[in-house]
Amino acid sequence: MTTVPPGLGGWWHDYVCPTHGTELVGVEGSGHRCSRGCTVTGPRVDGARSVLDHQACAREIRLLARRAASTGSGTDRDRALSLLSDYADVYAGAVGPGWSEAAEPWMLRGRLFSQALTEAQWAVQIADAVILCGRDAAGPGVVTMLEDLLATFEQAYAILVDERQDERNNYTAWLGAAGALVAQALEAPATVTGLWRERVLQHVGLAVRDDGWEWEASVYYHLFVLRAYLLALRGAVPTDLPPATTARLAAMVRVLAEVAAPDGRLPALHDGPYERVPAHREVLEVAELARGLVSPTGLDTVERFARERLGDADDGLEPLLSGWFVGAPVQVPAPSRASVLFPDVGYAVLRDDDDTFQAILDAGPHGGSHGHLDKLAVYLYGAAPWQPGPGVPPYASPLRRGYYARTVAHPTVRVDGQDQDEATGKIAGWDPDAGTLTATAEPVAGVRVRRSLRLSAGCLVDVVTVECGSPREVSLALRPAVGLEVLTTADGAETTWRAADGTVLRGFHAASVPASLVAAPGRGPSDDPARPLTVADWTATGDRVVLASLYHQGPRPPSPVTIAFAPDGGAIFHLTTPDGDSTIEVSP
Repeated sequence: MTTVPPGLGGWWHDYVCPTHGTELVGVEGSGHRCSRGCTVTGPRVDGARSVLDHQACAREIRLLARRAASTGSGTDRDRALSLLSDYADVYAGAVGPGWSEAAEPWMLRGRLFSQALTEAQWAVQIADAVILCGRDAAGPGVVTMLEDLLATFEQAYAILVDERQDERNNYTAWLGAAGALVAQALEAPATVTGLWRERVLQHVGLAVRDDGWEWEASVYYHLFVLRAYLLALRGAVPTDLPPATTARLAAMVRVLAEVAAPDGRLPALHDGPYERVPAHREVLEVAELARGLVSPTGLDTVERFARERLGDADDGLEPLLSGWFVGAPVQVPAPSRASVLFPDVGYAVLRDDDDTFQAILDAGPHGGSHGHLDKLAVYLYGAAPWQPGPGVPPYASPLRRGYYARTVAHPTVRVDGQDQDEATGKIAGWDPDAGTLTATAEPVAGVRVRRSLRLSAGCLVDVVTVECGSPREVSLALRPAVGLEVLTTADGAETTWRAADGTVLRGFHAASVPASLVAAPGRGPSDDPARPLTVADWTATGDRVVLASLYHQGPRPPSPVTIAFAPDGGAIFHLTTPDGDSTIEVSP
């Protein structure tokens, strides 16, 4: 039976194995178990586990209250009220008058938790349960706890926005959501609830770009902030919201539908969890809440993928959130599953006509503290996540900055073996009808990179041109999430990418100067950094290097494939497919 955790919470990102870089999986004796057999101990990891336990308990209370509201179950309601009362007792005994002493200097500190952000996430669930059960039924202890929480969020908001001048921060959205829901739970005057909602609406205007992306260009933080916005608007009438705000929220929903892989997985572009139960639950919550705000959302496949990944961990809470908004959703254009360009963040998605194969190219701004050094990286999704965005492990792992945020983790260009600088690329050519895309960047001072893609008839061609001014060592990384086999041939190299179910992607590669495609043991996506995978670096030395590849997904690859280089620096691909011979030319 669920019980309320007795002490203060720390920072959940500390819940990570220092040896394997993966999130720990649970308590074992006096320590915490890693999926690979390690036992990790210490106060930081204890505090991190406490965060997860607090969030799980709050979710259980919310589920009980939601189920009681849906079915009329007195048992569920009584149990929710009992746990809320227990929480009031724990809160009164554990939380002192000041901020958390476990917080790190850079954090926006909380009181029950190291971070005010964590406190806001937890409080949203508690407040929703109190709203459903009733303020009076919850009792004076719970009311006192909520009043204290509201004061905490007001103070944290002032520190973040007024003192630090950082209103665009994603924390602001969550402080707004928590403030709005706690105020509702307290049945506060309309001026108080209205103030918190107004702060959220203001944040939408500050933090969301015109192309619909949250400014950091991280898929996870985009989802994270959208979730806070939707939660903050509990009880709103969609048609009464400011049209400009609704349009931006609809654009945020559309981003998720249009960047998702063919199977519905959300790419882990820039920072964010790759494979976590809480992350999949957040997807389900956003899908359910968005359905009440706008229609259609285009998130059916995304929702189905998250539910499949959850399996037995799906506790059924999200379907009970219907009715979050009052009245009919606002009708919006249906999201597209064609190729799409997001000009403000510089992501371009090339997608085939059957929506079975897609490439995502990153040519946008760095993305702030959650950005990665991955300019002009190309991520491949199709019958499998062939070469996905790798995500990051929990932030306390040194592998976050030591590997996953670095260029070496990404399928892009390195020069002289070094990381790229923080850089912004440019989309230089875009023709979605022809399936062509060209982007440029200067990811290293004095080095110009041009990457041209063309996707048609089940084949993706990829031409990378690197101009250095003087001879430099240039490497293009292949970073698969599946098995990789590399063969050197008389004309270059061939690769076979093999998924666990036997599905195959084949690659054909040629360079304008002598080059080696070197296979080596490496890391895969960040859900399990210690899982050994074969990766490859395609390396050549010169002042101008052109690396050309053709990728084909499916059981009948084109054969033979020849790749020649045009005088203007472009590439000419000649291939024979089951439909006949064809030639594909890519300009420099």
